[in-house]
Amino acid sequence: MKRLILLSITIPIFLFPKLSNSQQYYVEQNSGVNVNLTSACICKYPSYPSQVWVCGFGGTVLKTTNSGSNWINTSTGLIPANINLTNISVFARDTVLTIGQMTGSSNVYRTVNGGANWNLVFTQAGNLRSVWMKNGVNAFMVGDPVGGRWSLWKTTNAGLNWDSTGLNLPQNGTETGFNNSLVIVNDTIWFGTNNSRIYKSTNYGTNWSFISTSPEVNSSILWIPQNIMYGSINYKVIGGNNIYYSTNQGANWLQATCPGSGMFTGFAGGLVGSDYFALGPGYAVRGDSSIYAGNEFPNFVQDYSAPSGRYNHLAYDYIGNNVSWAVRTNGGITMVTIFRGGAVHSISSEIPKSYNLEQNYPNPFNPATKIRFDLKKEAFTNIKVYDVLGREVAVIVNEQLHPGVYEADFDASSLSSGIYCYRISAGDYSEVKKMAVVK
Repeated sequence: MKRLILLSITIPIFLFPKLSNSQQYYVEQNSGVNVNLTSACICKYPSYPSQVWVCGFGGTVLKTTNSGSNWINTSTGLIPANINLTNISVFARDTVLTIGQMTGSSNVYRTVNGGANWNLVFTQAGNLRSVWMKNGVNAFMVGDPVGGRWSLWKTTNAGLNWDSTGLNLPQNGTETGFNNSLVIVNDTIWFGTNNSRIYKSTNYGTNWSFISTSPEVNSSILWIPQNIMYGSINYKVIGGNNIYYSTNQGANWLQATCPGSGMFTGFAGGLVGSDYFALGPGYAVRGDSSIYAGNEFPNFVQDYSAPSGRYNHLAYDYIGNNVSWAVRTNGGITMVTIFRGGAVHSISSEIPKSYNLEQNYPNPFNPATKIRFDLKKEAFTNIKVYDVLGREVAVIVNEQLHPGVYEADFDASSLSSGIYCYRISAGDYSEVKKMAVVK
């Protein structure tokens, strides 16, 4: 396994960092369905990082509350099977909005109890494209133009009622939008089109301007920095038939390199779990069977090939929880995990009589430490690190291991001083210990 070493960045902040040698893992998950899955959304509220929602054709809505170990179909019999759901948004764990199309019209469905019940809350002629829950009660929705005007809607009661008052944006030519091509940061909204432009509002939809994306015609997916520390960075990343990035608010666009073909349909985090994850997408999907890694942005490489199906979307990891989810045309879901530092190696093939997790050494430490553990049976094993608020900040081990004695290295260069917990899970075995980072 490779080891990621984080170096201090001394280049100007508008440049993209070089994130070489990060460790990526891809785990195929059992969704329980074989329908076309079209959109995924990770809970934006930090208290629920392990909750993810996915929607798809046939009125399908899936959720996981344990980082994908199990997926639950919440929509059976509650959302009509003739609705093809194409976008989903969630902020906290129980209130979810999803958009679906049927012939000639679009519907919006809402749950406020984690999928136990779904209600139709909005219907409109034409295609609604994307909805974004800004917080627990406020959300914004974009649809293709109707009657020469973009279809823009707000809600202030978690989707129960929708209002377009004051949201006036004329259509330019015959332009339309894309599913999943909407990003909101505070009161600033961006959404993509097939007309060489991104529309932008800095006052939550009252006034609009556009950013030219020429020479790229399509902005089918957007990457806008979400990290508060870097919220004012003047660059954007768009995906259409190619990937382009701008360091000057779209005045000029530079082309990134990526193999494969097809329209880009999703971006996900780079160095997730640290402040650097805002500085450019680390992963991309483009409507084929591959996931592309951009650890040396702006250069992407083919990094994973799905066993079947084509990727429709890759969830944007808004709060840096080390994982994102990519969904496919055949019900496939791939968990994409990024590690910030760690390498595990076997130190004995002798089969232990029991499971065991030892105290890390040295402890306290700066910046590196070792963790020894015993496995009496073969198991998929992970060791994760959490801060004092219970937030996952690193994944050290995440792979199938044979019985034996192991030692894992952990580099905490990117963590601040403090007390952390590390937890091992291997089959039905789990144990937690504390460690101290002192700088």
